[in-house]
Amino acid sequence: MKENLRDEIGLLARKMIDLAILKNKKISFAESMTGGLLASSLTNESGASKVFEKSYIVYSDEAKTEILDVETKTIKDFSVYSFETIEEMLDGLKEKTKSDILVAVSGVAGPNPDQNRNVGEVYIGVMIDERIELFLKNFEGDREIIRLETVKFCFNHILKYLQK
Repeated sequence: MKENLRDEIGLLARKMIDLAILKNKKISFAESMTGGLLASSLTNESGASKVFEKSYIVYSDEAKTEILDVETKTIKDFSVYSFETIEEMLDGLKEKTKSDILVAVSGVAGPNPDQNRNVGEVYIGVMIDERIELFLKNFEGDREIIRLETVKFCFNHILKYLQK
């Protein structure tokens, strides 16, 4: 299962890179629960340097506020697992990058629930050409599968945009 997911992610990354090069698009990430897996999965493929600009691993609440200017009040009022936090992560990422495609991720990979959120509950935000799309996904599996499924979802979403 995990090997199949990794292989599938590799194929998606390869297609993303090829299309982003063709369309002259740059990609950046703000990663919490994926801890750099989006960036790593993309840079596993040759040619990534032509499309990948930046990735910030903002695992702690402090990193989110210090690096991406997420408001402490937003985290306190809505939690790190919220669309409000994801939107502020995207805004902070936008300020720090010139990328056309921005992705922000926060969620509970497990093994235990956190802040009244279930394991597998993942908040994803994608900003493409100033347009923001927000997703709440509920993935099943262990910690690694949840993280891999998150990357697969993000890459599939980016690929759909690039194929237009």
